[in-house]
Amino acid sequence: MKALFFLYDGYVDWEISPLTYMLNVSDIEVHTIGISEVVTHAGNFKVKVDRNIEAVDPADYEMIIIPGGEPSPFDKDERLLNLLKGFDEQGKGIAAICGGPTFLAAADVLRERKYSTSIDDNPEYAHYFNEKYMSEADVTVCENLITAEGNAYIEFAIAVGKELNIFEDREDELETVLFFKNQLRG
Repeated sequence: MKALFFLYDGYVDWEISPLTYMLNVSDIEVHTIGISEVVTHAGNFKVKVDRNIEAVDPADYEMIIIPGGEPSPFDKDERLLNLLKGFDEQGKGIAAICGGPTFLAAADVLRERKYSTSIDDNPEYAHYFNEKYMSEADVTVCENLITAEGNAYIEFAIAVGKELNIFEDREDELETVLFFKNQLRG
């Protein structure tokens, strides 16, 4: 199985760090893509992506994952929007946290599906969202979409992990939550 992360300048790395760790210790093959070859995340580290966005075929992946961050100007990039539409048309998993659901809304992937986000009240992006479908949950799973508020990054990671079947059983899932919430101390 393969998962794809879309990285962009200003993405919030800590919102996906637990998830990237979980996937890398599982049997999921992880690739990164971007609009440019090198992106700078919110912590100012530069990251070289594995592939350019044009080199990706949704048929090769089970899921695309989008961290939060400032969506502009990427929310208008047709390459990204078309890629997200392709994942959705093929029924592939799409997971986005914090500001990431803005890309799903801009690509008209949210349509009339429940979603969670941390950026819907920003006037620059509010027009993308239909408040009627905004969930009150921190993490929302609706059909092939997983969306989350930014502070629910552990819960987001668990929801994505469950969708990709990385946990042996419910006990493994709960132990992972306790590990990341620092609750396993003796």
